[in-house]
Amino acid sequence: MKRLSIIKYNKEIRLIKRAALITKDIFETISRDLKPGAREKDIAKKIEYIIKKKKLKRSFKTIVASGPNAAKPHAKLTNRIIRDNDIVVVDFGVVYKGYHSDLTRTFIIGRINRKLKKIYNVVKEAQIKAINKVKEGARISDLVKSVHDYIRSKKLKRYILHSLGHGVGLKIHEAPKLSEKNKKVLRSGMVCTIEPGLYIKGIGGVRIEDMVLVKKQGCEVLTR
Repeated sequence: MKRLSIIKYNKEIRLIKRAALITKDIFETISRDLKPGAREKDIAKKIEYIIKKKKLKRSFKTIVASGPNAAKPHAKLTNRIIRDNDIVVVDFGVVYKGYHSDLTRTFIIGRINRKLKKIYNVVKEAQIKAINKVKEGARISDLVKSVHDYIRSKKLKRYILHSLGHGVGLKIHEAPKLSEKNKKVLRSGMVCTIEPGLYIKGIGGVRIEDMVLVKKQGCEVLTR
Protein backbone atom coordinates (compact mmCIF):
# COMPACT_ATOMS: atom_id res chain seq x y z
CA MET A 1 0.00 0.00 0.00
CA LYS A 2 1.40 3.40 -1.00
CA ARG A 3 1.85 5.98 1.72
CA LEU A 4 0.12 9.35 1.55
CA SER A 5 2.72 12.00 2.22
CA ILE A 6 2.57 15.80 2.15
CA ILE A 7 6.30 15.95 1.36
CA LYS A 8 6.97 14.05 -1.86
CA TYR A 9 10.14 12.02 -2.27
CA ASN A 10 12.06 11.95 -5.57
CA LYS A 11 10.24 9.02 -7.18
CA GLU A 12 6.86 10.58 -6.38
CA ILE A 13 7.96 13.88 -7.86
CA ARG A 14 9.04 12.15 -11.09
CA LEU A 15 5.65 10.44 -11.42
CA ILE A 16 3.72 13.64 -10.67
CA LYS A 17 5.81 15.50 -13.23
CA ARG A 18 4.98 12.86 -15.81
CA ALA A 19 1.24 13.12 -15.02
CA ALA A 20 1.48 16.90 -15.35
CA LEU A 21 3.31 16.68 -18.69
CA ILE A 22 0.73 14.26 -20.14
CA THR A 23 -2.08 16.59 -19.09
CA LYS A 24 -0.34 19.59 -20.64
CA ASP A 25 0.11 17.69 -23.92
CA ILE A 26 -3.60 16.74 -24.00
CA PHE A 27 -4.52 20.39 -23.48
CA GLU A 28 -2.44 21.37 -26.49
CA THR A 29 -4.23 18.72 -28.58
CA ILE A 30 -7.80 19.64 -27.64
CA SER A 31 -7.25 23.41 -27.75
CA ARG A 32 -7.66 23.20 -31.54
CA ASP A 33 -11.23 21.97 -31.07
CA LEU A 34 -12.29 24.90 -28.91
CA LYS A 35 -14.12 26.97 -31.49
CA PRO A 36 -17.66 28.15 -32.23
CA GLY A 37 -19.99 25.22 -32.94
CA ALA A 38 -18.30 22.72 -30.63
CA ARG A 39 -20.33 21.30 -27.74
CA GLU A 40 -19.05 21.17 -24.17
CA LYS A 41 -19.82 17.44 -23.91
CA ASP A 42 -18.03 16.66 -27.16
CA ILE A 43 -14.84 18.41 -26.02
CA ALA A 44 -14.96 16.49 -22.75
CA LYS A 45 -15.53 13.21 -24.59
CA LYS A 46 -12.45 13.82 -26.73
CA ILE A 47 -10.34 14.57 -23.64
CA GLU A 48 -11.47 11.37 -21.96
CA TYR A 49 -11.01 9.36 -25.17
CA ILE A 50 -7.36 10.49 -25.34
CA ILE A 51 -6.87 9.64 -21.66
CA LYS A 52 -8.28 6.13 -22.17
CA LYS A 53 -6.22 5.66 -25.34
CA LYS A 54 -3.13 6.29 -23.21
CA LYS A 55 -4.41 3.56 -20.84
CA LEU A 56 -4.80 6.08 -18.04
CA LYS A 57 -7.66 7.25 -15.83
CA ARG A 58 -9.01 10.73 -15.26
CA SER A 59 -8.28 12.42 -11.94
CA PHE A 60 -11.86 13.71 -11.60
CA LYS A 61 -14.86 14.54 -13.75
CA THR A 62 -13.71 16.66 -16.67
CA ILE A 63 -15.01 20.24 -16.71
CA VAL A 64 -15.72 22.11 -19.94
CA ALA A 65 -17.79 25.19 -19.15
CA SER A 66 -18.59 27.89 -21.69
CA GLY A 67 -20.32 31.24 -21.52
CA PRO A 68 -22.46 31.64 -18.37
CA ASN A 69 -21.71 28.02 -17.40
CA ALA A 70 -18.14 29.14 -16.67
CA ALA A 71 -19.50 31.06 -13.68
CA LYS A 72 -19.78 27.73 -11.82
CA PRO A 73 -16.44 26.51 -10.37
CA HIS A 74 -17.55 22.86 -10.58
CA ALA A 75 -19.79 23.14 -13.62
CA LYS A 76 -21.49 20.01 -14.93
CA LEU A 77 -21.16 19.16 -18.60
CA THR A 78 -23.98 20.30 -20.88
CA ASN A 79 -24.85 20.25 -24.58
CA ARG A 80 -24.24 23.98 -24.78
CA ILE A 81 -22.60 25.00 -28.05
CA ILE A 82 -19.57 27.27 -27.80
CA ARG A 83 -20.28 30.62 -29.46
CA ASP A 84 -18.31 33.57 -30.79
CA ASN A 85 -17.00 35.78 -27.99
CA ASP A 86 -17.38 33.05 -25.34
CA ILE A 87 -15.07 32.34 -22.47
CA VAL A 88 -14.42 28.62 -21.90
CA VAL A 89 -12.98 27.03 -18.75
CA VAL A 90 -11.44 23.56 -19.17
CA ASP A 91 -10.29 21.61 -16.10
CA PHE A 92 -9.07 18.01 -16.03
CA GLY A 93 -6.26 15.73 -14.94
CA VAL A 94 -4.91 12.20 -15.30
CA VAL A 95 -3.74 9.48 -12.96
CA TYR A 96 -0.29 8.16 -13.86
CA LYS A 97 0.94 5.16 -11.85
CA GLY A 98 -1.25 6.24 -8.96
CA TYR A 99 -0.35 9.95 -9.01
CA HIS A 100 -2.72 12.73 -10.03
CA SER A 101 -2.48 15.90 -12.06
CA ASP A 102 -4.78 18.92 -12.12
CA LEU A 103 -4.71 21.70 -14.67
CA THR A 104 -7.15 24.45 -15.68
CA ARG A 105 -7.01 26.83 -18.59
CA THR A 106 -9.45 29.56 -19.60
CA PHE A 107 -9.82 30.12 -23.33
CA ILE A 108 -11.16 33.25 -25.00
CA ILE A 109 -13.08 32.57 -28.21
CA GLY A 110 -13.05 35.83 -30.15
CA ARG A 111 -13.64 38.90 -27.99
CA ILE A 112 -15.15 38.99 -24.52
CA ASN A 113 -16.95 41.81 -22.73
CA ARG A 114 -15.04 44.38 -20.68
CA LYS A 115 -15.92 42.88 -17.28
CA LEU A 116 -14.75 39.38 -18.23
CA LYS A 117 -11.59 40.81 -19.75
CA LYS A 118 -10.91 42.59 -16.46
CA ILE A 119 -11.34 39.47 -14.35
CA TYR A 120 -9.20 37.45 -16.78
CA ASN A 121 -6.35 39.93 -16.39
CA VAL A 122 -6.76 40.07 -12.61
CA VAL A 123 -6.77 36.27 -12.28
CA LYS A 124 -3.69 35.99 -14.49
CA GLU A 125 -1.84 38.59 -12.41
CA ALA A 126 -3.05 37.02 -9.14
CA GLN A 127 -1.60 33.68 -10.17
CA ILE A 128 1.75 35.24 -11.06
CA LYS A 129 1.85 36.99 -7.67
CA ALA A 130 1.02 33.74 -5.87
CA ILE A 131 3.61 31.66 -7.72
CA ASN A 132 6.27 34.27 -7.03
CA LYS A 133 5.60 33.93 -3.29
CA VAL A 134 5.74 30.13 -3.17
CA LYS A 135 8.86 28.88 -1.40
CA GLU A 136 9.90 26.86 1.62
CA GLY A 137 8.92 28.62 4.84
CA ALA A 138 6.22 30.83 3.30
CA ARG A 139 3.22 31.03 5.64
CA ILE A 140 0.18 29.86 3.68
CA SER A 141 -2.23 32.34 5.27
CA ASP A 142 0.07 35.27 4.41
CA LEU A 143 0.54 34.09 0.83
CA VAL A 144 -3.20 33.71 0.24
CA LYS A 145 -4.03 37.00 1.96
CA SER A 146 -1.58 38.88 -0.25
CA VAL A 147 -3.28 37.47 -3.35
CA HIS A 148 -6.75 38.22 -2.00
CA ASP A 149 -5.66 41.73 -1.04
CA TYR A 150 -4.67 42.30 -4.65
CA ILE A 151 -8.10 41.07 -5.81
CA ARG A 152 -9.78 43.22 -3.15
CA SER A 153 -7.90 46.24 -4.51
CA LYS A 154 -9.65 45.61 -7.83
CA LYS A 155 -13.04 45.44 -6.03
CA LEU A 156 -13.57 41.83 -7.11
CA LYS A 157 -13.32 39.95 -3.78
CA ARG A 158 -17.02 38.94 -3.86
CA TYR A 159 -16.35 36.81 -6.94
CA ILE A 160 -13.89 34.47 -5.16
CA LEU A 161 -15.70 31.15 -4.59
CA HIS A 162 -12.92 28.71 -3.60
CA SER A 163 -9.48 28.44 -2.03
CA LEU A 164 -6.29 29.41 -3.83
CA GLY A 165 -5.18 25.79 -4.20
CA HIS A 166 -4.50 22.40 -2.64
CA GLY A 167 -1.95 19.63 -2.43
CA VAL A 168 -1.86 16.94 -5.14
CA GLY A 169 -0.40 13.42 -5.12
CA LEU A 170 -1.94 10.02 -4.53
CA LYS A 171 -5.20 11.91 -4.13
CA ILE A 172 -6.48 14.81 -6.18
CA HIS A 173 -7.07 16.87 -3.04
CA GLU A 174 -4.44 16.58 -0.31
CA ALA A 175 -2.92 18.85 2.31
CA PRO A 176 -2.04 21.63 2.36
CA LYS A 177 -5.17 23.64 1.63
CA LEU A 178 -4.19 27.11 0.49
CA SER A 179 -6.54 29.35 2.44
CA GLU A 180 -6.29 32.41 4.65
CA LYS A 181 -7.14 30.19 7.65
CA ASN A 182 -4.15 27.87 7.21
CA LYS A 183 -1.33 29.13 9.46
CA LYS A 184 1.11 26.37 8.46
CA VAL A 185 4.13 26.99 6.24
CA LEU A 186 5.06 25.55 2.88
CA ARG A 187 7.85 22.98 2.90
CA SER A 188 10.24 21.86 0.20
CA GLY A 189 8.84 18.80 -1.61
CA MET A 190 5.17 19.79 -1.39
CA VAL A 191 3.24 19.73 -4.66
CA CYS A 192 0.31 22.17 -4.82
CA THR A 193 -2.05 23.76 -7.27
CA ILE A 194 -2.18 27.52 -7.63
CA GLU A 195 -5.64 28.23 -9.03
CA PRO A 196 -7.12 31.68 -8.48
CA GLY A 197 -10.59 32.06 -9.93
CA LEU A 198 -13.29 34.70 -10.22
CA TYR A 199 -16.90 33.91 -11.14
CA ILE A 200 -19.73 36.28 -12.11
CA LYS A 201 -23.14 34.59 -12.00
CA GLY A 202 -24.97 34.65 -15.32
CA ILE A 203 -21.98 36.05 -17.18
CA GLY A 204 -18.98 33.70 -16.88
CA GLY A 205 -15.82 33.00 -14.97
CA VAL A 206 -12.07 32.61 -15.16
CA ARG A 207 -9.77 30.08 -13.51
CA ILE A 208 -6.09 29.58 -14.26
CA GLU A 209 -4.47 26.62 -12.54
CA ASP A 210 -0.96 25.23 -12.52
CA MET A 211 0.82 22.66 -10.36
CA VAL A 212 3.96 23.76 -8.52
CA LEU A 213 6.73 21.96 -6.65
CA VAL A 214 7.82 23.90 -3.56
CA LYS A 215 11.59 24.38 -3.29
CA LYS A 216 13.93 26.09 -0.84
CA GLN A 217 14.17 29.09 -3.12
CA GLY A 218 10.90 29.58 -4.95
CA CYS A 219 9.11 26.81 -6.85
CA GLU A 220 9.07 24.85 -10.08
CA VAL A 221 5.91 25.15 -12.20
CA LEU A 222 5.16 21.63 -13.44
CA THR A 223 2.46 22.42 -15.99
CA ARG A 224 4.12 25.04 -18.21
